[in-house]
Amino acid sequence: MTDEAIKKRMERAKKRAIEHFKKTGYHIVESNNINFCFIASRKREIRFIRVVIDKITEEDVKKIKEIELPEYCTREIFCENKDNFEIKEIEGGKA
Repeated sequence: MTDEAIKKRMERAKKRAIEHFKKTGYHIVESNNINFCFIASRKREIRFIRVVIDKITEEDVKKIKEIELPEYCTREIFCENKDNFEIKEIEGGKA
């Protein structure tokens, strides 16, 4: 798969994940995709989301652990596999 095809697939996956959160009442703040792709928030929760395709790598986990977050926030990786998302919550972060 070419870099351009991967980039387009990644963008489609991110849009699908954002739409999922919007439909369930979250406000979305898009990010720069370096550590997180977007932040989803509603009245009593804040979720920091990284979207990936095919598989979750150690580099993906490392990227979202680099940012220190308050305890009430969650860090999650949404991995798109054939039209479905595998969702992995990542514990911890910078100490």
